[in-house]
Amino acid sequence: MRRRVLFVTSSYPEPDFPQLGIFVKEHARAAARHADVAVLHLDRSEKVRGIQFDEAHDGEFPTWRVRYPHSPAPLSYLGNVLAGALGYRRVRRSGFEPDVLHAHFFLAGIPAVLLGKLARKPVVVTEQWSVFLPDDPATLSPVVRRAAKFALEGADLVLPVSEALRDGIRGAGIDARFRVVPNVYDAALFHPGEVAANGDGKRILSVGAFYEAKGWEYLFEALALLARERDDVGLEVIGDGPQRAELEALRARLGLEERIRLDGWRTKQEVADAMRSADVFTLTSRYDSNPCALIEALGSGLPVVATRVGGIPGMVPAEAGLLAEPRNPESIAAGLAAVLDEPGRFDRAAIAAAARERYSVEHVGAAFADAYEEVLRR
Repeated sequence: MRRRVLFVTSSYPEPDFPQLGIFVKEHARAAARHADVAVLHLDRSEKVRGIQFDEAHDGEFPTWRVRYPHSPAPLSYLGNVLAGALGYRRVRRSGFEPDVLHAHFFLAGIPAVLLGKLARKPVVVTEQWSVFLPDDPATLSPVVRRAAKFALEGADLVLPVSEALRDGIRGAGIDARFRVVPNVYDAALFHPGEVAANGDGKRILSVGAFYEAKGWEYLFEALALLARERDDVGLEVIGDGPQRAELEALRARLGLEERIRLDGWRTKQEVADAMRSADVFTLTSRYDSNPCALIEALGSGLPVVATRVGGIPGMVPAEAGLLAEPRNPESIAAGLAAVLDEPGRFDRAAIAAAARERYSVEHVGAAFADAYEEVLRR
């Protein structure tokens, strides 16, 4: 039978920020193959002083957005719980009575666990936050660490998106029931095509937000090393963020204005088209758990060069690409050169087939359905 599942999340796309929390929406699409899904977005906002409601039906899922104050911290913590309670009441009054609460991130898990206890509803929590990874320099304050422990240990099942993240959560002293369920991609959109002829050039592609976790400076420096030895390589970067001005300045200092294109954000269709015409995909993160862009590249059959951090090694088997050392431009450059110089070494159809078996909507949707049935039985 189809269950009713309420996604409770601290991050979700908005009209002005369509990339925000897109991975949560993609999880909702996977779950919707087996369940009726509604979304409650608890938005910690700097623009409000009290609780503000915004019904934001997006054409796919009934959606309620509840904004609460970002600061001061005590008011924000209280607002998170109050927003969850008031939002849940509105969801139920609309006629949607969930069988399962599925929180995304432990911050949303706090009100979800409290509501689950009051309403006698099982709770699962998907955790994505890389703060639990040893490579991430960020740390949880004692108060937030206790909040994470409350939410994750109070849930009936915790679904980290990678084994590395699961191990990091355990390493933080949190004892929960775990089942790894990764991020998801649309195999109808991201799939191999005919390899585009790029003339005499080799096209390197990367996708991601411009912030420190992604290690863009190491990629730029790696490209500078490649450019000293060969004149056939160019880098296209799809993304944007707070580091844009810094990266533009670095590109100029390295003399790579003609070699590196910074495209800004693009639609999923445009990203998929770019992946089908690239020679190699690269991701040079300082820390990462289960990056969606890497999954989409694998689904497109692109060979990958990515740094050996977090959950990435488990995503890139030898037949799909090469692992480079983090924060090491020489290692990254060597990996890119090796892939570019042996284009027949990697079978794009086989890379895409393996990705479908792990990350497709069908696979992840079935994993969610099994998780829901497990917690309902318990």
